[in-house]
Amino acid sequence: MKPVKLLMLLIIIAGLSVISTQAPASTGASLLYQENDLGGGLWEYDYTFYNTSDAGESLYKVFFFFDDPVTVIGEPLPSGWAGTVWDGTYTTTYIDAMSLNPSDYISAGGSLGGFSFTVDERVSDLGFYTEFQDSTDNLHNLNGITAVAPEPVSSMLFIVGGAILGFRRVYKRKA
Repeated sequence: MKPVKLLMLLIIIAGLSVISTQAPASTGASLLYQENDLGGGLWEYDYTFYNTSDAGESLYKVFFFFDDPVTVIGEPLPSGWAGTVWDGTYTTTYIDAMSLNPSDYISAGGSLGGFSFTVDERVSDLGFYTEFQDSTDNLHNLNGITAVAPEPVSSMLFIVGGAILGFRRVYKRKA
């Protein structure tokens, strides 16, 4: 590349890097679950809420939506959280959980488990709606679909298998 073209390219790159725009914080959440078949048509779901937002975004409310009315048996929520249908047995199309105090919000990069309930049919991946509050008290929300938490044994087998295949490929090249 000629020095003049290189110089022009560097000036353009430097000029573009000086121009900055304000990027708002990114709101994000992952709701992972473990599913247990209790028999007799009952399924237990144990959720962990992960706040994958940028710094300053705190997760404080979650709604789960069922496609059809289901009978839900709620279990006690983590300390500082309350919600609809977490105590007793109800037939409903949604359940929710919310923090009662800002000190119990799930901060960015944090997680909180212990959101468990039993239903009378397999519901697997549920739609959810979450609410966040940022450091300047602005409210944000996010919709998504829950996902099953990977089992540690399956993950380990996948990693070990990949390592073995990679080792074989490298070893064959050297032989």
